[in-house]
This record gives sequence, structure tokens and C-alpha cells, in this order.
Amino acid sequence: MQAASIPLLVILAHFPFVLGKPEFRAANGMFANRNFYSTIEVSNGGPWGSWTWVDMCPEGSYAIGYSLKVEETFSANDETSLNGIRLFCTNRTSSAFTIESNIGEFGYWARISWCPTGFLSSFQLKVESPQGILDDTAVNNIRFRCSTGVVLENPGGPYGEYASWSDACPRGGICGLQTKQEPYRGLLWDDTALNDVRFFCCE
Repeated sequence: MQAASIPLLVILAHFPFVLGKPEFRAANGMFANRNFYSTIEVSNGGPWGSWTWVDMCPEGSYAIGYSLKVEETFSANDETSLNGIRLFCTNRTSSAFTIESNIGEFGYWARISWCPTGFLSSFQLKVESPQGILDDTAVNNIRFRCSTGVVLENPGGPYGEYASWSDACPRGGICGLQTKQEPYRGLLWDDTALNDVRFFCCE
């Protein structure tokens, strides 16, 4: 009975969308000026790249799920692993948007993981430390904790270790993100794509 309870909760939590409510649409920066009260970060992000643009959920909605863009591991000289993070925002009635910061060029979007109830509230990064003359991949995966305590993890890259969790949003939930990306530099360079991420908390 316990194993079947989570899928049932997920269906119930998102029942409005099953019944034909609007599908998720890309925000594309429409709500980037939304006010937030806190930023949550971790200390083990990669050293390469620059902070890119901010994308925010619309007013009154929060992130309830996420998907990752991951380059699969293969026998090549240069792997980038995690390339992008997409958050799914809703107020659980009618508002339904996806938000992204800058996305790397490689990999494919994988499955969506949802909080059974509540919102995304904190996160943890799996990062490979600098490898010297060997191939660097930087961020390989991310875990989220929902405001109800449920931990979500999707398949990601195989390299690196998880470090400490970020602080949790004490009120409301995660409502925006900003990524630190190393842009693609070409075949003769060691590319790493996503190196770090920060999230924003809204009430």
C-alpha cells in the first residue's frame, strides 16, 4: 500500500491539469521582475563560466517539479554531463509555466519529477572537482527537497559527489532560478556546461 501512495498523491495534486486545464507554457523571462525574499545557494559549484539570466514563476505560483537536460556518458574525450534545469511552476489551479535560465547545447531533457504536495524548497548539487589535464564535467546532478520533506532525484551524470544541502525556503517555496554556465568553446576545448545554480524563494 505504501509504495502506491506517492503516485496517487501526485495524480491528485495535479488533477486540474489532467482534466484539461492549460498545459505548461515557457515563461521566457515574462516574470523576471517578480519580487523574492531570499536566495538559496550551495558552496560546491564549479569554477567555470558566468552567471546568466534570471527566470521566475508568475506571481502566486511556485515550482512543484523539475526536469534535467543531461548529456549521456559515452567514450568521448569531452563530456559535459548536466546542461540545464527546467522548473515547473503552478498555483495548483490555472497558472502553469516552465522556467529556465541559460541552457547548454548538449544532451536531452529527461523525465519530470513532482512534489506529491507542497513546493520545491531546497537543493543539493553533485559536482565533479577540477580534474587537471583530464576531462572536466562540473555539475553532474541535483537533488531537490520538497517543503513536505520528500527528496527528488532524477538520473544525471556519474561523476562527482554530493555536498551539503542549501538552506530551505522558510516560507512559500522556490519561485525562480539563475544558472552559471560555461558557453560551448569548440572541439579543441574542455567544455563543462552547467557549473552552478541559485534559486529564489517567494512568499
